[in-house]
Order: sequence, then structure tokens, then C-alpha cells
Amino acid sequence: MNELAVAIAAVFMKFFSLFHWVPLGSALLLATLCWFMQDKGRREGLISYLFPKSVWLHRSALLDYRFVLFDKLVIALLIGIGGWLLTGSGTAAEAGQSISQDLANAPLTIIIAYTVTLLTVEDFARYWAHRFMHTIPLFWQFHKVHHSPEVLVPFSQMRSHPVNGLVNVIRSVVAIGSVTGLFLLIFPGSLSALTILGVNAGRFLFDVMGSNLRHSHIWLSFGPTLSHIFISPAQHQIHHSKDKKHFNHNYGSQFAIWDWMFGTLYIPRRHEQLTLGIDAASTDRMRTVKGLYLEPFKDAARLLRRSRENKRMAIESRAGSKAVR
Repeated sequence: MNELAVAIAAVFMKFFSLFHWVPLGSALLLATLCWFMQDKGRREGLISYLFPKSVWLHRSALLDYRFVLFDKLVIALLIGIGGWLLTGSGTAAEAGQSISQDLANAPLTIIIAYTVTLLTVEDFARYWAHRFMHTIPLFWQFHKVHHSPEVLVPFSQMRSHPVNGLVNVIRSVVAIGSVTGLFLLIFPGSLSALTILGVNAGRFLFDVMGSNLRHSHIWLSFGPTLSHIFISPAQHQIHHSKDKKHFNHNYGSQFAIWDWMFGTLYIPRRHEQLTLGIDAASTDRMRTVKGLYLEPFKDAARLLRRSRENKRMAIESRAGSKAVR
């Protein structure tokens, strides 16, 4: 039961760590610096720059708020209540205390090595899972929910279909399980990673580097050198662009080295004006919370039917060719 309590606690800690005051404060500071670096003659008011009504009150943003309210809060609350009933109110705290004790008992060098390896391997897995979500048509039907926002606000990062979430869970289980199994084989005994607010310490540091600005209207580039190593907010915004020249680029989550290594890196040379979202027909069908959940299943079913029909026609064509011979 302890393992279940820890898993449930991790769901909530990862959710709330995104909007903890430290990542939010750093994002606000970086956004303010972006405002300050603008030309004084064209600089608008700070509040108008940070919170333009055209973005925060856009119907796409309003849909994000409704989706997150239902998908992340209502469902998470139901899971949390169910977990509490299954495990008992004190179990999660006891499990957390056990983890802290393991962390204190493990050698610091092993903790650091495990944390860094876990961060790197999981990010590598994120890159390929994300790339497959785009390049495998069946997966794209569900991943396009995340690309459907026409404007980006921090809540847009959580506009994700449950099937997309399931793929991410499988990805994490494989990556974390592989790294953990290897370390336990080499270093048997207590094993824990450095965490902050329930997430990998390295991941948390990335969040502090402006992760919340990736899904926003704030253009923040890391420059030509750092952008080969880390994915900047500007690079991820480009990933959401409808412009064909931006397609199939910047799949990385934290590190840009995977995009650089596998030929999918795009580094902007200047501030680019972006049009965000997906095709108009799909956007119109997913303008409600219900549509975000159900339309991808309909599209996936149509795709599978079309694939079966094409296979049937190909088989009949080959059979007809043989008969003619």
C-alpha cells in the first residue's frame, strides 16, 4: 500500500510544483526582464505586456482553464480520495518519511549520479515519445489536443489527452525502471533521487529557468549557443507553430541536445511572429472540453477504418493483377 500512496502523492506534487511560487516567481522575473529589454519607444505597460486580454481572455485560453479544472482537479481529487480510502490517511506521510530516511542513508555520490542519470535518460525517452506522437498518425490524433491552443498560457501545458498521458506514463515507467534497476544492480541497498516538491531536482531547476514561459506569449530565447543544449521558451513556442517550416522541430523537453543530435533542432535567429494551433477543421471540433476528450477517438477510428480499407483495396488489386496474368 505504501507504493500506491507514494504514487498518488507524486501525482499531486508534480501538479502543484508547476505552479509553486518559485517557478512562478522566476517566470515572472524573466518575463519582466524581457519587457525591460524592449526598445523604450515601443514598450507598453508592464501589466499589459504580462497579461494581455487578447491572450489571457482568448476563447482558447478560456477552454484551457475549463479543461484543467475538470481534467486535473476534479479527476485528481477523485483519485486522491480513492487512494486515501484505500491506504489510510497516515500511510502517505509514513511513506514520505521512509523515502526521506532512505535518502539520508544513501551515499551522496550515488544520489547525485542516480539523479543526473535519471534526468538524462528520462529526457531522452521524452524526446522519442514526443517525436513518435507527431510522426505516428494514430498517436497524433491524441497528441494534437496539446497543439490545438490558438494562444499559449501556462495552463496550456496541461491540455493533454488521457491517451497522451498514458503514453507518457509508460515512457516514464520504462525509463525510470531501467535506470533504477541498473543502479540497484550496481549499488544494492537504499536508493533515492534528489527531489524538490516531489520532482527530480534537475527538472525543478529547469522549471526555474522559465519553463512556465514555454506556454506563453513571452518570447525568451537562450541565444545560439545555449539553445543547442537547453530548449528555450521560444523554441517550444516554435514547436507549436502552424508554419510548415517549423514542423517536426524542437521535440526536446529540457535538453536540446537530442534535437541537435537527430537533426530536428530549430534555433530562431530573431523574434518570429507565430501563428499557433492545428488545422481549422480539427480546432472547430475541439472547442469544448467534451470535444477535446472525444474527437481524437473519432479521428483515430476514421484513420483505422481508412487504413483497413486501403489494405483491402491493395489486396484486391494484387489479386486482380495475378488473375490477368
